Amino acid sequence: MTFQAKKLIFVFIGFIFLNSAFAQNYSKDVESIKKMTGCYKVTFQNAETFSLDKDYEYHDRFKSGPALEWIFVDSEKEGMVSLQHILIAGPHMIKHWRQEWVYEETSLYHYEGDKVWTPRELSAEETQGMWTQKVYQVDDSPRYECSAPWIRYNDKNYWECSANAPLPRREFSKRSDYNIMKRTNRHEIVANGHIHDQDNIKVVKNGALVKPLVMEKGLNTYDAVPSHLCQKAVDWWKDHKGFWFNARNVWDEVYGKRETMKFHNKVEGQTLWQGLFALDKAYGGKPEATSAQVRSKIKSTIEKYLY
Repeated sequence: MTFQAKKLIFVFIGFIFLNSAFAQNYSKDVESIKKMTGCYKVTFQNAETFSLDKDYEYHDRFKSGPALEWIFVDSEKEGMVSLQHILIAGPHMIKHWRQEWVYEETSLYHYEGDKVWTPRELSAEETQGMWTQKVYQVDDSPRYECSAPWIRYNDKNYWECSANAPLPRREFSKRSDYNIMKRTNRHEIVANGHIHDQDNIKVVKNGALVKPLVMEKGLNTYDAVPSHLCQKAVDWWKDHKGFWFNARNVWDEVYGKRETMKFHNKVEGQTLWQGLFALDKAYGGKPEATSAQVRSKIKSTIEKYLY
């Protein structure tokens, strides 16, 4: 056998090995994402920890829950897994936040503050092996996006990334002393569920001036419970998924333009989520929920808030 033939064989074997390793890591990543699905008892906790301003008055700690939350794969294709959260609040079902995981995504939306998101492009080298977590509000409007790898070592299984985000729901209607939350999110798979660990910085941005106000620690724990406890959420989604997939089609058109998005906080005294939730209440569970007519209503509602 000639030297050139041996060289080709080694190159071929190396190609097979690399592709096998890629497939194995990709499959493990998808498995890690799907491990966050199930019925959970969830508790949300946050505490301000440190400020450079000696006169800063720390706000009280926040705790919510425990409550039941159902998390499930609502859509999946090669390179993308979408997880929808449904919060069970007594007799009421609340379409909660959604996280969409995209493999080697090269285009992200960055939060600039004051309800403005701008598109940013990443090179193929920057995103190789990375998963972008795209987090959406309850109405599927944008929240934050960040790209990082899933890490597995020493029995640890987690994903961690930092991104700008709007004020959390627990504070956006109560505070105006900061306008960006710089979040470091760590999603870690543990024995009985998963943990959403956060190291946050509350930031004041005024033009070119960016000033950290206070740091915050966040800890959301998801403890697995028997699936039948979330059956009400499963049943509710059967009636409402048609409307929300219709809404998502409209949002996909908005995001697909890759243009800067600016949102009004309220239009005629109503927030965007209130407008879309009202449409869901009117059409959810009805045959016309997936119709072009309802899609038109969804589109006009969203467009009222964009400027």
